[in-house]
Amino acid sequence: MKKLTVILIATLFSFNAFANDVKPVKETKSELRAEIVQLLGDIEFDLDQNLTGTVEFVINNRGELIIVNVDSNNTNVESYVKSHLNYKHISTKAVVKGRIYKMPLKIVKKS
Repeated sequence: MKKLTVILIATLFSFNAFANDVKPVKETKSELRAEIVQLLGDIEFDLDQNLTGTVEFVINNRGELIIVNVDSNNTNVESYVKSHLNYKHISTKAVVKGRIYKMPLKIVKKS
């Protein structure tokens, strides 16, 4: 009887694992990245060189981006990212709300 209970519980958990309809993490990250790139658009200031950095953000319960930190040596980049992304609505659904995301940032100088 005890073995039957263990087998029944194991079977229920295995069916539950297959019943989840969640997008793969890689697909969600690429959707989120594409949406953020679209929100940033083209930069509105001149660059002397290519810039790199990191953007840390959280998605709140209303689906808005909250910028936690912009790690860049250029203050213009920091203010540009914050002004274009902070409190903007994200339509990507399969994100974990309240989790801190880190996204690399690369701004390429126009030739």
